[in-house]
Formats: sequence, C-alpha cells, structure tokens
Amino acid sequence: MDILPVIAGPVGPVGVAAGAPPPADLEPASGLRFTVLGPLEIHDGLRIRTPRAHKLRVLLALLLVRCNTVVSTDTLISELWGERPPRTALKALRVYVSQLRRTLSALPAHDRRPVIVTRDPGYRLEIDDGTLDLVRFERLCELGRMAAGEGDLERALRHYRAATGLWRGPALVDVRSSSVLEGVALSLEEARISALERRIRLQIRLGGHVEVIGDLRALAAEHPLHERVHAQLMVALYLAGRRADALAAFRVLREACVNDLGVEPSHDLQVLHRSILESNAESPRLWEAWIA
Repeated sequence: MDILPVIAGPVGPVGVAAGAPPPADLEPASGLRFTVLGPLEIHDGLRIRTPRAHKLRVLLALLLVRCNTVVSTDTLISELWGERPPRTALKALRVYVSQLRRTLSALPAHDRRPVIVTRDPGYRLEIDDGTLDLVRFERLCELGRMAAGEGDLERALRHYRAATGLWRGPALVDVRSSSVLEGVALSLEEARISALERRIRLQIRLGGHVEVIGDLRALAAEHPLHERVHAQLMVALYLAGRRADALAAFRVLREACVNDLGVEPSHDLQVLHRSILESNAESPRLWEAWIA
C-alpha cells in the first residue's frame, strides 16, 4: 500500500486567532474552496456542497491531500474498509467515485473545473491547487520565510497571520477514521504549531508581546510539555511587566515535566527562568535565543 504524504512543506490549534486575509493572488478566483484545515468542506462560494455520507467524505479527503497525484485503488480500498474489505469493495469504490464526480461537476469553475480522472493504478483528483486551503497555507508560510530571510519582518508577519488564519480547527477532524488521514492530520498539526510559533516570534520582535499572550496561553494549555511555547510565553509576560506570571508559567511547565516525564525542564529553559528571576543584564540576550 502506498503512503499518502502531506503536500510538501511545513504546516499548523483550535483557537488560532484569525489573521489578515491571504494576499489576493492566493485567493481562488472562482470562489470555489476545498478545506482540510479543520472540518472537510467544499464551498462553492455561496454554500457548502460537501457530501454527507462518511465514506464519500473520506474518499474526497484522501484524494484532496494528494491532489493532482494518482492514488492507487489498493490504498483507497484499504483506507475505506480496513484490512478485510468486502468482495464488492472495488465495485463500491467505483460507485463512490461516480458520486463524487457528479458532486464536482455541479461546482462552479473559473478556469479549471475539478475532476476525478482514472489513471493506472487508481484515480487522480485534478483541481486548481489554489482552491485548497492546505496549499495556500504552505505558500503563505513560504512567503513568510522568504520575507523573514530578507529582513522584512512586517511583511513576514502579514504572511504568517494570513496562514494561521486559514485554520478552523484540527485538520481533517471529521474524517480521521482512515489511518492515513490520521497520520496526515498529525503532520499538519506539527506544521500548524511551527507556523504559529513563527508568527508569535515575529510579533514579539516587533513589540507585540502583549497581544500574543492569549494565543501563547492557549497553545501552552494544548501542549503542556512544549518548551519553546512556554519560553515564549515567559518572555512575553515579562516584557509586558508581568514578572510573577512569567515565573508562574515556568512552574506550570516544570510540574508537567516532572509529573509526566520524570525530568526537569531543559538547561536552556532553566537559564531563561533564572534570568527572569534575577532580571540581570544578560536577560535580553537569553530572550533572543527563544524569539529569533
């Protein structure tokens, strides 16, 4: 069985604050949108057109995360029915594909109508990849990385805000009965966190430490053992004049590390904690390592 990788590139909790809209050239021209960064949806610009039947939704998701690439019938059957598919699985798959084709044929299209084509050894969903939120997310993150590399932090922040604003909940939250889609969703979650961390680091560096505290608290609650998130929360709180809260954030992380893992926080984080506790001259240099 072939494995379905996530479309190339890093991607990013429930509760990500919506940011600025994506740049106009990344918006789908027709209003048609396929979304996987949250519940699976097809939106035709006016209303939701997502199939209701669960297996149809799983099939659509499997084809979307490999859009414009052939997915084998063996993979689709395995993901739809597990290790012991019925003898009629291939026939049923063809019926599901036919039903999805009818759904897609009724959608508006600006330049390129989405279609499912039969290609050995399976099927390929051909779409304008700008209509898929995952692709737009990855492109925005890449634009953010490029802008940051060029030293344009404000432009980089705009791109990362737009990227994280595309998320509407946990990726593929309603179609994770497939083991492949569960794996894809976990990978996307890592990418989401990475993008959110980059956005928050940029905000702190640009003086927006107060406005990121809420996001960091939510992210720290979701990921109680994630040291970088807690470190950024500590820095943001201290810069906002809330030294006691910054020290309390470290205590919460230390308790989670000791209770869940039986270890102390890393040496670097303990050094950051000590610098906040002592408010010494080395503090700005130590903070920079966590928000650079």
